[in-house]
Formats: sequence, C-alpha cells, structure tokens
Amino acid sequence: MIHYIKNLKIRLKLYILIGVALLGMLIISGMSFFLMGRMNDMTSDIATSWLPSVDVGRELSATISNIRLNELEYLSADSDNKKETSLQYLQDGNETMDTLLAAYGDMIDEEERNFYNNANNLWTQYQAAAEEMMAFAKQGRSESARGILDGECEALFNSLNSAFDDIIDYNTKGSDDAAAESASLYRTATLTMAAVVIAIILVGVFFSFVILKILSRGNVRLNFYLFSFLYSFKGNSRHSYREAAVITSIILALPPGHSSVL
Repeated sequence: MIHYIKNLKIRLKLYILIGVALLGMLIISGMSFFLMGRMNDMTSDIATSWLPSVDVGRELSATISNIRLNELEYLSADSDNKKETSLQYLQDGNETMDTLLAAYGDMIDEEERNFYNNANNLWTQYQAAAEEMMAFAKQGRSESARGILDGECEALFNSLNSAFDDIIDYNTKGSDDAAAESASLYRTATLTMAAVVIAIILVGVFFSFVILKILSRGNVRLNFYLFSFLYSFKGNSRHSYREAAVITSIILALPPGHSSVL
C-alpha cells in the first residue's frame, strides 16, 4: 500500500492529502452535531423531567405533612375561630395536593406511571378517611374522629410518604444517571475527536514527507544534469559562453518534476 502511494504522481498525492483533511473535517463536524444533540437531549431531560419530578415529590411530602398537622390542630382546637383557621388550611392543602399530583402526572413517562397511580390511589383513600374523620368531628364524636386520625389516616399518611420517597429516589437516580451518561459522552466525544485529529495530522505528515522526498530527489537529479551539461560544455568550443548561460537559465527554470526531459 505504501509503495503504491509513493508511486503516485504528486498531483494525486496532493489530492489525497486535501481529501483526507476534508474528510476528517466532515467526520469531526458530524460527530460534533450528533454528540451535541445527544448531550442536549440528556440536559433537557434533567431540566424538564427528572429534577422537576424531584421537586414535586418533595412538595407532595411537605404538603401531606401540613395536612396531617392541620387535621390534628382541628381536632384539638378549643374555639370555633381556631377550627375555622385549621379548616381553611386543610382546604388549601387538599387543593395543593390535587394540583401537585396533576402536575406530576403531566411530566412523567410510562415507566413512571406506576409511581403516579400508586400515589394517586393512596391520596384518594386518605381523602375518604379524612372526610369520615371530619364528619365525626362535626358531630362532636371526637374520640371516633381521633381514632381514624391515629389509625387509618396515619397508616395512609405513612404509605403516602413512602410513595413520595419512591418518586424522589427514582427521579434523583435518573437525574444522576443522565448526568453521568452526559459526562461520559463528553469524554468519549473529546477522545474520539482528538483521535481523528491526530490521525489526520499523521496522514498529512506522511504525505508531506513523501512529497518533499520526491521533490528533493528531483532537485538532486536536476543538479546532476546541470553539472553534467556544464562539464561537457566546457570542452566543446563550438558553443559560446552566452549560449551556455541561456541553456543553464532554461534548465534552472524547469520545475523539479520536469528534469526527466533532459
């Protein structure tokens, strides 16, 4: 293969050298666009899916804790004013829970659908138990209401917290994995493009060396012909020195590759 390349004409070698450089530029450009697209997709997933889901999971956990606290305050209130305040907080908390669950449902994919369904079902059960507890409280049956709060509502509260923790853990892991994959992709892209650049440089150096070597041989051959001509010219009285100067100028003006015509 190397012998075949060396036997090519200089013009073809230059074409190959330029072609390799252009091909390398195209490869690097294509890889850059492809890898940047992949990294952009990963970054977009982290920003629009993973991290927002983590934030929603934390807000859900905080909201159910506030609901639980306001239910306890409602049952423990010793005045109508305190009960009204706690009841208002409970209504706001319930609305917030519905809003957060709806927002979470809009940003998930099929793989995460089970987390949403589980949390939504538990919240529906909790609301039913809380309604029964509030009905007992309004009837003045405080012990029955407190029994539901410490029994069924507490069990559902723990289950909801566990479901929200699963959402947080799943999305935190997904975010970490996406960040790690993006970093790995960046390293791979950097090494690959560096390897392509080095390969292009090596090919360029090889062809440049071959071309320079050929040109150098041409100059040596030209100098040999010139020396031979002048030596033979010296003993030939039929030529004038002006003719020698003209012929020498013509020889020196010839490109190295054309010395073979002599």
